[in-house]
Amino acid sequence: MKRRIVAMLVASVTIVLSSIIIVSISAPQHHDDGGSASARTVIRVGLQANLTHTPALIAKSSDAFSKELGMDVEYMIFKAGPDTMFALLTGQVDIAYTGPVPAIQAHLASNGSVRIIAGAASGGAMFVTREGIDTLEDLRGKRFGAPQYGNTQDVALRSYLMEHGLRLKEDMGDISVIHARGTELLLLFRRGEIDGLWVPEPWASRALKEGGKVFLDERSLWPDGRFATTVLVARSDLIDERPDLIDKVLRVHIGIIKWINENRDEALIIASREIKGITGQSLPEDIVRRAFSSLEFTYDPMHESVKGYLRKGIMIGLFHSEPAMDRLFYDAGLMSITGQLASVQSENTQIILINRRDR
Repeated sequence: MKRRIVAMLVASVTIVLSSIIIVSISAPQHHDDGGSASARTVIRVGLQANLTHTPALIAKSSDAFSKELGMDVEYMIFKAGPDTMFALLTGQVDIAYTGPVPAIQAHLASNGSVRIIAGAASGGAMFVTREGIDTLEDLRGKRFGAPQYGNTQDVALRSYLMEHGLRLKEDMGDISVIHARGTELLLLFRRGEIDGLWVPEPWASRALKEGGKVFLDERSLWPDGRFATTVLVARSDLIDERPDLIDKVLRVHIGIIKWINENRDEALIIASREIKGITGQSLPEDIVRRAFSSLEFTYDPMHESVKGYLRKGIMIGLFHSEPAMDRLFYDAGLMSITGQLASVQSENTQIILINRRDR
């Protein structure tokens, strides 16, 4: 029976991934405004209700994109990166905040129709387990959770297990990985139905509040503790046809990063308020502050860590080819604005953010 369930899950995942590839290759891009990228009057932005998406949440709260672009901006909320990338590939959104793994996957599936244009956040992802799980041997026979098959934390979890000689049940091992929304994973952890979860903030800090412990802070796996958790991506047709629009998007994005780093207390209040508006759930201040302490906000695309996730994806069989890095990244926009890719904020990129406390 268990084998049948696993087989059904694998089949369903294969169908979803195949549909992404088929749609992105065979279906023409469509725009709801009835025009091409060069004639559009609406920009649609994809994001998730995570603190790792704080730059997007600040943009949504302040209407910063609309003010700078001089056009309407619509925001679409997704549960995880793969869903976001499906929307990007099928023309439902134009730019999106997502994890590096879904960005790579969408780029490969669409033959380069999606590119990374900037970084957004580093850190803020942890493997939280229940008490009593202290060593790698303790992970055997357990059940863990991640947000969605093929998302960045799912790849981080499965590659970590593989690197340490631990196998999943579908690979003749004894460890299970299930996939669900952050709220659902938290409920399963509270009920004792999963033994741990590899998730972004604020879900990691919320799991700690439920009695979990940090088995692994993902920062410990990367040089200097820096790795891309969230990146900003755009469709290639928009980049090619409207580089001026992409430059404006980047100026707003860089300005928001600068503002967050200079006003972290206010930023965390706005981000948590936006998450409550999306999910209907309030985040206690101590959880938000703990979560924010593990996050760095930067427009640096962190090429090396994205390459690192690419290697992890290849290791677990998610990716079967390696993209040309100069096609995966669109660095010209950042270079033209800042003159560099490092996270040094340029004074001429600052924008005024209006904190709408009545929202």
